[in-house]
Amino acid sequence: MLGAEVHFYTIAMELIARGHSVSMYTYLKGPMWNILKNSGINLLEQDPKDEYDITILNGNACIGKAPRSSFKIMISNGIVPSQEYPVLGADRYVTVSEEIHDLCKVLGHDTKIIRNGIDCDRFHSIVPINKKLKNVLLLSNKQAPQTGVFKRIYDACKSHGLNLSTLGLQFGTAQWSVEKFINQNDLVITIGRGVLEAMACERNVLVLDYHGSDGLIDHKNYYEIRKNNCSGRRYHAPISQELIEEAFDKYDYKQGKKNREVIVKNNNIKNIVDNYLQLYYYRNLNI
Repeated sequence: MLGAEVHFYTIAMELIARGHSVSMYTYLKGPMWNILKNSGINLLEQDPKDEYDITILNGNACIGKAPRSSFKIMISNGIVPSQEYPVLGADRYVTVSEEIHDLCKVLGHDTKIIRNGIDCDRFHSIVPINKKLKNVLLLSNKQAPQTGVFKRIYDACKSHGLNLSTLGLQFGTAQWSVEKFINQNDLVITIGRGVLEAMACERNVLVLDYHGSDGLIDHKNYYEIRKNNCSGRRYHAPISQELIEEAFDKYDYKQGKKNREVIVKNNNIKNIVDNYLQLYYYRNLNI
């Protein structure tokens, strides 16, 4: 599933858990539509009516559909595509990282950084990781068996005698229950939201995909790597088999619990939703 879609779903489900009534409108019914049908979210088939207190917008194309009287918050999830860039019409603009915040500032929009929210009750350790690295998961919607990056990962795993699993659109194995696959592995290779989900599950995580590599993330360098949304763009290291094997050699099962602690502190959806509601409750103060 795409990260932005899961982000909005996670926000919606936390609001519902607090007793709020949540509706969702979309132009395109993507792969999550069937999941949404059973979620408790009111799915709108027609343009939303003017009956909502808050509208949270994913992409600038949605601003024209937002109810006029609602308090409109537009979230920019990344630097691409251009639909992520703010346009006039929202009351507040939110970005998930310093990278997109700085870009929006250049474009003339002041934004508030509110991080990607993770459901830490859903994403947690079910199976403890091995003391010695054994199982590796490549979680990616970009990589495929024929790509050079995949071959380097495959060869690195083979060289170290590790089991490699794959999950993602290009592998034909996209799954909603990604937390179950994460929990079957000790180390996850991924970017973006997958990094945060794997850390919440107490896994070691190598931030690596089509943008390059930011290396093995931990409770110390997390704060630097998150500035570019754990995308591989912070350090943009060229991907080689040697780089991957070096990350394998640095594997530390004790890091798992520290990884979860940093996600619970900084990305717990309960705290993230608090931040969004504060924008509404204190809207006249422009916090």
